Amino acid sequence: MDLKKDLENSINQNLNISDELAHLKNISELDNNVSFTGDNLVICTANEGHVKEIAELWANLASIQQMYAPERYNFIPEGKDWQSFVRRKMEKNYNLLLVAHDKNNTEIKGFLYLQSITLPSSNLVLKGVIEDLYTKPQYRKQNIASVLLKVSIAWALKQNIKQIELISLTKSNDLIQFYLRFIKESKQDISFDLVMV
Repeated sequence: MDLKKDLENSINQNLNISDELAHLKNISELDNNVSFTGDNLVICTANEGHVKEIAELWANLASIQQMYAPERYNFIPEGKDWQSFVRRKMEKNYNLLLVAHDKNNTEIKGFLYLQSITLPSSNLVLKGVIEDLYTKPQYRKQNIASVLLKVSIAWALKQNIKQIELISLTKSNDLIQFYLRFIKESKQDISFDLVMV
């Protein structure tokens, strides 16, 4: 009897996995055009007009990443041309680069980069990874990172992405606590994995 139940459970699990795989999108089908406005905050896909400012912010984030996890983050090949670095990220239209700014002010308050990860030897998108989330120090504790994260998760769900890895530096206790709160409060039909490096 137990063998029969084990076999039925195994078959059901395999059918569920097959059903989920059948709903995965091809990387070429992803649409990374996002525009969200709430209260006074605008979250949108980055464009050429944002490159210079994102480059400065990303250089700041990269210096912190490189300092605390040099074995993972090596930006030496980038040199000092952070604008080209940002443009290369933007060219990957299967990934998502979001910026946050006020309605009447184009100054970028923060950004988020979500990478789409495909199944090995396939163009089917398996999951998303958020490793780069940054808010300018003077705008922290204003819910900007939370809104960036919520908009990116809504985008991921629309693309049939059901799993997101949230990457944080081990020494970044504030970000770890932020992610843990976000995961706990999230009502989305998505699986989160917190990865510390």
